[in-house]
Amino acid sequence: MSSSLSQPKVLGPQEPSRPSSAPATSDDTPSPISSTRSSTSVTDVEAGFLPDRTDRRLNSWKAALPVRFFARRISSSDTKSTTAGKYGKKLTRYRWLSIILFVALVGVTAAFLRLEIPRHRIKPRSGETSLTTWPTDSRDVTPISCHSHNDYLRHVPLFDALAAGCTGVEADVWVDSKLEDDLYVGHTRKSLKPARTLNSLYIEPLLAILNDMNRPSNISSSASEEATQVPSGVFETFPDQTLTLLIDLKTASDSTFPVVLAALQPLLEQNYLTTWTQEKGLVPGPITVVGTGNTEFASAIMSPENSDPRIIFFDAPLPTLASLNSKDENDYNRNNSYYASVSYDVEIGKPFLGVMYPAQVHKVRQQIEAAKEKGLVSRYWDTPSWPMAVNLGVWDVLEKEGVGVLSVDDLEAVKGFWGKTGGKGV
Repeated sequence: MSSSLSQPKVLGPQEPSRPSSAPATSDDTPSPISSTRSSTSVTDVEAGFLPDRTDRRLNSWKAALPVRFFARRISSSDTKSTTAGKYGKKLTRYRWLSIILFVALVGVTAAFLRLEIPRHRIKPRSGETSLTTWPTDSRDVTPISCHSHNDYLRHVPLFDALAAGCTGVEADVWVDSKLEDDLYVGHTRKSLKPARTLNSLYIEPLLAILNDMNRPSNISSSASEEATQVPSGVFETFPDQTLTLLIDLKTASDSTFPVVLAALQPLLEQNYLTTWTQEKGLVPGPITVVGTGNTEFASAIMSPENSDPRIIFFDAPLPTLASLNSKDENDYNRNNSYYASVSYDVEIGKPFLGVMYPAQVHKVRQQIEAAKEKGLVSRYWDTPSWPMAVNLGVWDVLEKEGVGVLSVDDLEAVKGFWGKTGGKGV
């Protein structure tokens, strides 16, 4: 019993044993409690009665940890603000310098690629019914092997192409019974207007130009010379150069082809058209009419009457001429056809990084040679139009391979192209 009473009560590590009261002592005289702690400190700590000094220091350090953390963050923030204040102006200057350099790079790239609106995309002026007069003195114009694609979309159809030296123009024609029994020119049916017809945009202007070029001379000539003389073409310095009028039939051939034949009669009566007959064969003229689109080959080679000459020639499929396994049994030759055309994008494909594959170049070479063997003029439409560097690269390959004519949308670009390559007169 007495031994159990002599053992101290265990309070645990958080409640160490402490006396209820202790007398004040001086510094020199240790108190009984201090003596007791000093004599039993190891035993008490090990037993959990008293906290160790290490624990007390650890607890005090943990309590001060948030303060130190925030103090360190504040110090870091001060350092950053000091750095920002020191280098902020330099960073701003660098940022503006980068923007200026980027804008300059875009400007140089735009100048290289010639980012401009091609003229064929500009819509014709509304209500345009009269056309400028082709100059009588056209000595400054040199014919070049270019075909004005969708020529009717230009500011002044026909005359813009002639001024650029193009030897071919194109017109999409429609027969619309709701308007009148006439041939209307436009890219879509919604764009058709009564004032824009094949007769007003092409037939009448060509008649006026050719009549002026072939007016009677003051120098007398014999009747035999006048009878055998071939009419001069639209280019004064190149009177033997024919102008190709490509008529793209947008409506059915059986209803449109006869109307086209009737519209061409004024030119035929003046001997201004290239013709073919069984008796005389092929007779070149100032204007060569080619049918494409919905034009049927049978309609082109057949005449309303056997005595009538052939005045519309066919636009032959270029891939068929070069294909050995073609099932097309039509005999395309110079007597019934003139152009041999195909879509570049569909048949050849897009160039890789602006450069044509060797296989693409080989295919182009085969098709161009096949057209030459038939006596036809090879033509690729839908060539890349942008970037201009890619367009010029494709043109360069086609020109070196001997393409018959370049189908162009940008007249300014093609004039510059022939100027750089030394010009390709016809």
